[in-house]
Amino acid sequence: MKINVEFVGAISSGPHQKKQDFEVKDKATVRDFLETLHFEKSHLDFIQVVRNGKRCAHSDNLKAGDQLELMLMVGGG
Repeated sequence: MKINVEFVGAISSGPHQKKQDFEVKDKATVRDFLETLHFEKSHLDFIQVVRNGKRCAHSDNLKAGDQLELMLMVGGG
């Protein structure tokens, strides 16, 4: 199934286009998809995902046509 992904902020400087479509397996979770992007596994927990305009958990199942926005949570002081 196909989903559309937008990389927002610092995460958009990676190897992917700012916006692009991805093919994912049926019943894939957000985490399953994130693991295909070849980010450091220890960094995956710091990726915030907005699906169809609402924040979602990495354990949520993806559906055909989902629109994801990926961004890194950043802290500082």
